[in-house]
Amino acid sequence: MAVFLGFSCLLTIKSSAQIGTPPTIAVQPLGVAVQNGGTALITTTAVSLTSMRFYWMFNNQSVPTSNTTVVNVNVPLVGTVSTLTINNVSPASAGGYSVRIVNGVGSTTSSNATLVVLASTVSNVVNFVSTGIGMTTGGFKLQLSGPAGSNYVIQASTDLKNWIPISTNAAPTGTVSFTDTAATNLAFRYYRAVIQ
Repeated sequence: MAVFLGFSCLLTIKSSAQIGTPPTIAVQPLGVAVQNGGTALITTTAVSLTSMRFYWMFNNQSVPTSNTTVVNVNVPLVGTVSTLTINNVSPASAGGYSVRIVNGVGSTTSSNATLVVLASTVSNVVNFVSTGIGMTTGGFKLQLSGPAGSNYVIQASTDLKNWIPISTNAAPTGTVSFTDTAATNLAFRYYRAVIQ
């Protein structure tokens, strides 16, 4: 006697566009105080399984493009670092800056980073020159500009609380370049410079 068994199967395929999660902000943008006429840098780091787009906002509106640039750098094992550069800041530049990050699944919006514009003249100000900043294969490179004949003490931190001096550089012309070779082994690092 022969026995026949019948099977039926219903196969459901989920669209790959819906797999994953919206972007996650690993490092929120931080506020900054900048001299009137100076350059402000506001940075965030985000992570996503798919490609992302960054939309920077000023007081909940798109940032003006006349004096701003955005650079996005994909850092392996860290995420995508997006830096908003605001050139020639003025009192009109002061306010809240945030970023909306979008991928194929959804979006997320950062907290506000407040830009404060200092109106009075401050002597011995050190500026980070935006054309010389970035991660390279040899480490994190930055360029400083300030008063000629000064010494710059470059300090580093991983938590913005504890600062360690990592280099002292003489700047006879006022400009100095520095590369932090130890940065290639770190997930992230913050920098500041002090005139000595």
